[in-house]
Amino acid sequence: MYRILLIDDHAIVGEGTKRVLEDEPDFYCDYVSTGEEALKRLTDNPYDLYIVDLNMPEINGIELTQKIKAQEADAKIVIYTGYDTTTYFNKLIQLGVVGFLSKTFTNAQLVAAVYAAVNDLAVIPEDWLDQLSRMNRDVQLETGRQVQLTAIEHEVLVKVGRGLTNDQISLQMSVSRRTVERYLTKIFQKLNVTSRADAISVSKDLGLIAEFELK
Repeated sequence: MYRILLIDDHAIVGEGTKRVLEDEPDFYCDYVSTGEEALKRLTDNPYDLYIVDLNMPEINGIELTQKIKAQEADAKIVIYTGYDTTTYFNKLIQLGVVGFLSKTFTNAQLVAAVYAAVNDLAVIPEDWLDQLSRMNRDVQLETGRQVQLTAIEHEVLVKVGRGLTNDQISLQMSVSRRTVERYLTKIFQKLNVTSRADAISVSKDLGLIAEFELK
């Protein structure tokens, strides 16, 4: 039997998903609602699969994935989300996730995807593949002008939103301070802003960055 730990801060979604999985004779599923609770479970026997909600308070899915991997390097983790993951897909793959489960899956799709994950197969919703082929963010400003941020520009923007200085960003991204400044100049030009605060405000309004990414 495969042991699964499901982490989702929405109890209705979590309990419902747990019931669907435990209807399968091959699955045993524990459910917790916070990253803190999940990390406490790691002191017990490891699970065969961790299903991690992406958008959670306090410890979001990206941070929880990092913490699980730090304690259990071989952990199999799938991200559970109703959000567009294209801007942080590469980061999650680099962290070692084995797939993505959409909260729009039918019960049959969910079960099939979990079976795939525990059997060492990567999982990704088919309708996400087209978006992932380009990995850039496209939006349209009120003026009608189309704006596209690259994955790297998005990463810089998120770090700015977290309050990091240029020096801190350059250290984390292993690039020079001047390179960070060039990225910021391009971002400001694309968004038609003149300050870091305005860049974050406009980006939130346009959906270029999500609130949970800034935690």
